Amino acid sequence: MHQFIGKKKYILFIFLFFLTSINSQIFVEKKDSLYDLNHIEVVGLNEKLNMEIKKNLNFVKEMNIFFLDKEILEDQINKYNFIESYNISILYPSKIIIKLKQTKILGKTYKDNEVYLIGSNGKFIDIKKFNQYKNLPIVYGKFNPDKFIFLKNIIYEINLNYNDIKEIFFYPSGRSDIKTIDGVLIKLPINNVKEALIKANKIMNNKNLKNNVIDLRVSNQLILSNE
Repeated sequence: MHQFIGKKKYILFIFLFFLTSINSQIFVEKKDSLYDLNHIEVVGLNEKLNMEIKKNLNFVKEMNIFFLDKEILEDQINKYNFIESYNISILYPSKIIIKLKQTKILGKTYKDNEVYLIGSNGKFIDIKKFNQYKNLPIVYGKFNPDKFIFLKNIIYEINLNYNDIKEIFFYPSGRSDIKTIDGVLIKLPINNVKEALIKANKIMNNKNLKNNVIDLRVSNQLILSNE
């Protein structure tokens, strides 16, 4: 009789141990899944672009949020040339929020017979994603975007109306020209560009002077003509 009771207790112990192990495993699995990334929120751009970027980041879903490598996200975000800056926030236990800032579109240019936009981040951007930008200065020649941005900053600094600029030309010599929507061509020197543009701006604001060409290429020399 005692032997039977002993066996019964032993079987009950095994059953309880087995049940406890199963419950423990379920608890661990639920605990682990609690920290699986299951929600990605992308904000800051238009709805279409937000959704596109979110979709391309779906591959990180189901990863444990504690082991999520931000560099993986950053590498993906940096592929988009139209993004100026971004911030990634991790909200435990299972969500990330990515806040994006779009670069300012400053102009457009031609590369390999294709039209590209120029961003304030110094990158060339596929115009297909931003075809709403129409009235922008067209930039010609082979140039470093940083040089273009440098010229744009001078234009803003001296209060020359950027919206009045129709075309900008960069030459292999390092010199540049600016053409306005009114047809005035400003020929700039290689050096002292700011001083030259200040002179050109004063001339264009002088109602007594009506010239189509303002030639400032030679230092300490000004040539006004109608070509």
